[in-house]
Amino acid sequence: MRLPGVLVPALALALAALTVLADRALVGQTEALRSAAAARIDEEARLTALSVGAALTEIERSRLPPPPGVTFSSAAVAPPRAVAPLGTLSYGARSRADLARLVVSQRATPNGLPEAVVARLALGPAAPASGAVASRLVEERFLNGDLPVHEEDLPFLAEALGVAADPRLRTLERRLREATSTELPAWPVVRRRLTAAMRIEGWSRAERWVIGERWSRAERSVICYDLPVTVLLQRAGVADRAVAVSSGEGGLPGLARVVAVPDVEGLFLRVVPLEPSRVRLWTLRAVLWLSALAGGVGLAGLRRATAREARAVERERAFLAGVTHELRSPLTAIRVLGETLAEGRGDAREYGTLVAQESERLEGLVERVLTLTRVELVPRFSAVDPAELVLSAVAVARPRAERRSASIECRIESPLPPCRWDEDAVRRAVLNLLENAILHGRPGGRIEASAESVGAEVRLTVSDDGPGIGRAERSRIFGRFERGRTDAPGTGIGLYLVDEVARAHGGRVDLETGEGRGSTFTIVLPACPPQAAEEAPR
Repeated sequence: MRLPGVLVPALALALAALTVLADRALVGQTEALRSAAAARIDEEARLTALSVGAALTEIERSRLPPPPGVTFSSAAVAPPRAVAPLGTLSYGARSRADLARLVVSQRATPNGLPEAVVARLALGPAAPASGAVASRLVEERFLNGDLPVHEEDLPFLAEALGVAADPRLRTLERRLREATSTELPAWPVVRRRLTAAMRIEGWSRAERWVIGERWSRAERSVICYDLPVTVLLQRAGVADRAVAVSSGEGGLPGLARVVAVPDVEGLFLRVVPLEPSRVRLWTLRAVLWLSALAGGVGLAGLRRATAREARAVERERAFLAGVTHELRSPLTAIRVLGETLAEGRGDAREYGTLVAQESERLEGLVERVLTLTRVELVPRFSAVDPAELVLSAVAVARPRAERRSASIECRIESPLPPCRWDEDAVRRAVLNLLENAILHGRPGGRIEASAESVGAEVRLTVSDDGPGIGRAERSRIFGRFERGRTDAPGTGIGLYLVDEVARAHGGRVDLETGEGRGSTFTIVLPACPPQAAEEAPR
């Protein structure tokens, strides 16, 4: 039995070594995957930025109608001021019909004023009905930037039209200032930039040639749009892994990358690509170590089981040695006494008494061995009178008590209910308790056996005034082949049989003891165990 004691620690060490190697392999494999994915992640970040740029170009091309969340606008820019050619008729001197026709014009006068506004102001409040409708459109076209105008002319034109308080005037002023302050590219090329409000602005210019009766010139308008970055990312399909950031941000988590979006001033994206999941790695490592822990617990349980089995084998060996010794002693005594009587020597009455005592001792030993062999068999239930059962056990044990000068008192609490038990097994259990009290009790001491009913249970109690049982021994004395600290002969199966009989009947064994205070064993059994109720005739 020494091999398992060496083998189990060796298996535990091997399991621990394999677990550490497997854990390192998992970590190494994950790091290798992360390293191999670095190049792919850089390429993925670059493609993400290109996708955003392509989505922005698509939005610019499909500006009519504008996509949701995107605002397009334009502003006509007046051409440079020029001196009116000779022979040009003054707007104030033109006919009202001619002025009503010019109200819908989109051209500028030679001096850079919007022709529609000049005609509208020349018509005055007494405009014809059709001209009045057209004149109401002048204000809207002026504020929407559809009419060519110089930035410095905005205040007095707005005042003349009565729209100086309209908030759209500030927007128009900003567009014209942007158109004149920088050189804008020609449409479809767009100058784009990211604002502090995380919105993208796009600016471009469009030109056309206007030909008059005696002149021709290029008219220019500015085109602009405004959209939130979130709308752009959703349109590009990267909102789940890309976030707009400033170029100065650092300390990127994991494998995230910051990449600039082409042709958009100030727009950078922090791209978080799909990478080997650390949650998956930690899950695999947790499963690995839990499996190793379970294996270690299993090996510990195996070692404990083998140790318990080894102790059981040793106890069985000691039991067989004890039984052999106890069988040899009465058999040898009976043989010697028989030979002596056969030779005609010795007192026949005295020797006969000794033979009877040794036979009784031999009978009790054989009965215990037979009881041990059938303890796991199914109980044979029958109607039992608990009072008679206890009285019969006391009657059998009383002669043995008298030989140790001990007295047995029997107390029956009446009435006791009729019970259905395995009569032989329960009597043997009570007798075992009585024999233990006689054997381990104080010589000349007092033993008490009692039976009482408590509810649906019957309690069979045996108590003595012996030395008692120590605390360390109470948890193991009911084990098979277990014995307390005593010099008295025995096999270590008496209390084991008592406990097994109680369990077979659905009951238990209670113990009250203390060193120097004696011991009280109580077999608590249901009057009619569930198994007996199923077997009862109906």
